[in-house]
Amino acid sequence: MQLSSWDKQGELMMGMEACIRQALPSDVVAVSELSGLWEAEQITYGLAASDEGMLADRLGDYFYVSELDGILIGYIFGVVHVSEGLAVIDQGERYLEIEEVYVHPDHRGGRIGHRLVDELLRSSEHNGVTRSVVYSATKQWQKMVGFYEKFGFQMWFIQMYR
Repeated sequence: MQLSSWDKQGELMMGMEACIRQALPSDVVAVSELSGLWEAEQITYGLAASDEGMLADRLGDYFYVSELDGILIGYIFGVVHVSEGLAVIDQGERYLEIEEVYVHPDHRGGRIGHRLVDELLRSSEHNGVTRSVVYSATKQWQKMVGFYEKFGFQMWFIQMYR
């Protein structure tokens, strides 16, 4: 996988900008490979890479990829649920659950993750889904909280271990 279009700080070189687009069936293998990289990084507790079958099942309005020079460098997908009465979402209300977001390590810091989340939230709002949740088992939870607060997310609950 050639990823030489970025310098060490994740800045774009040669005027190239990654595009964000809806995922296609032809993207599933590359997304599965990115998911495998995510698992290999061991940046979350107990979560495994998504397989091609599960990814293919998620294709649709809530699955986007970031592509740079013909190479996928990130992805995001979610699913819309109907609330059964959550503490923060009324029963019967539809909401988007962001299931996975990943950007290749060589491309972090260039706002790709922000653009992916923006596009997914824009798509859900276009479809009348204005509420969203995200769960995470990241080992860098402080960064994750700060990242999602920029989109208006608020803390709902905390679960800790020792």
